[in-house]
Amino acid sequence: MFYLYEGGKVFDNTSAVAKEDVATVINTVKLELPSALQNKIIADIGSAGYKVESGDIDLFIDERAAVKNFDAEDAAGAKQALAQYFQAKGFKTAVKGRNVHVDVPYSAQDGKQRYAQVDLMIIADAKRVADWHQHGPRGMYADPKFKAAHLYILLNSIANFKNMKVDAFAGTLNNRDADSTMVSKDRNEIAKILLNPGARAADLDSAAAVMKALEGDPDREGKLAQAHQAVAKGVLTLPETAPTPGSAAWFRTMGHNL
Repeated sequence: MFYLYEGGKVFDNTSAVAKEDVATVINTVKLELPSALQNKIIADIGSAGYKVESGDIDLFIDERAAVKNFDAEDAAGAKQALAQYFQAKGFKTAVKGRNVHVDVPYSAQDGKQRYAQVDLMIIADAKRVADWHQHGPRGMYADPKFKAAHLYILLNSIANFKNMKVDAFAGTLNNRDADSTMVSKDRNEIAKILLNPGARAADLDSAAAVMKALEGDPDREGKLAQAHQAVAKGVLTLPETAPTPGSAAWFRTMGHNL
């Protein structure tokens, strides 16, 4: 099983946002929001502001605050109300999956009028969940090959080996059962369950960190089985790491070196 991580261009007129223009776009969106939600935005997620340019800008809005502001029955109702709110103010919007996509005009630093795609997500317990998406502040984008989707495909390969699954937008590790029973919502505990008893939350920060934490793991090949399928399908790139001594991959490597 592979997991879809939503994204991609929605509006025809938008273009990648330069790093130096990200704050302008975020401030524009904040000022257009209802006053009760302006301080409920979490912006230090995703790649925007950390890569040279980003195709869109991801922002979290706390679910409880959004539901209360729009007097909605639930998160789904708040999401529709948020889209209608921006439409009423003249913005193009589109609701897809968990995202309310908004087409935001802004003045770039080069003086030109441009349009950015901003993806607003109404997230329960947003501050805690954001901890799973703060790759930029942790310096992950210093590696140009880093992709958050690859990290979560890899983590779900490991979880699948244990008959579990990672929900990155709930910030939880769940059993793979009919009720998706939650195992943990604590990153440090989840690291220990998925990787090894000495693992910490930081070992979940990138695919490279995860692969390093798996070195010497006797279950390494089983944990990576689904990930290797994803590599074969071209939806995942794994960082180069030394194969576990004694594993099939290790013997293949030794054979090539003889």
